[in-house]
Amino acid sequence: MQSVGQRDREGGIGIAFSGFRGLGTLRMNGNHRTVLVTGGARGIGRACVEAFAAAGMRVVLNYRTSRAEACAVAEKFDGAVLPVEGDMSIEEDITRVFDTAEAEFGPVNILVNNAGILGRTRFPDLNGDAFLEMLRSNTVGPYRVARQFFLRLGEETGAVVNIGSMRAFLPSSVDYSASKAALHNMTVSLAKAMAPRVRVNAVAPGFTDTDMHAGNRERLEAEGAKALLGRYSAPEEIAEAVLFLVSDRARSITGQVLLADNGRSLV
Repeated sequence: MQSVGQRDREGGIGIAFSGFRGLGTLRMNGNHRTVLVTGGARGIGRACVEAFAAAGMRVVLNYRTSRAEACAVAEKFDGAVLPVEGDMSIEEDITRVFDTAEAEFGPVNILVNNAGILGRTRFPDLNGDAFLEMLRSNTVGPYRVARQFFLRLGEETGAVVNIGSMRAFLPSSVDYSASKAALHNMTVSLAKAMAPRVRVNAVAPGFTDTDMHAGNRERLEAEGAKALLGRYSAPEEIAEAVLFLVSDRARSITGQVLLADNGRSLV
């Protein structure tokens, strides 16, 4: 199976990701200048950070343990990206990250709730404590961050994108799938609660070429081949979906979950 980038260059869908060309065509509201991306040091989160920074935004890159990776991203953008450590399931850390963001860049106008954990324990080995930890990280954490974002936004307008998962539609592990399904449902509830000043949507990626597959490329290739489009996604594709949802082109869209899985969940 060809890689995503190779396939596109050789006459596939024809989208160029190098340097995130084309993202400048997405109009951003003038107030939307500071972005917080949680879990932004690697994978889809990193692609979102780089996409926003390339589009001229100030980006707060939150990370929990990947300090070296976060600093490497920041160095590429000459002061436009601010790395801030914090566990975004802990209220005190969330408060500190927002305080730091406001001190350096001003109020956060756009939130990308990307931080979360994966579940690999199967039923019935999965115990209740592990299940609750998954919900704390993948559902309660994003709620806490979104709540803090809204409280600090004041009378300004803004946008939130939660990073969900195809696994809410095509369940696998009990805890992870449930946590992402809850996040999707919460997206709709928050869209109602934050309207009309804030639009809230979610992107639900399918199999995506991130470092989580570094030790098991065979599975990534196999799952990509199963999808209706016969491919898996690049992180930059998911980032482009996120940028679209926060842009003025999506100003009539809220409370929606955009499934970006190449049709895998339909098989």
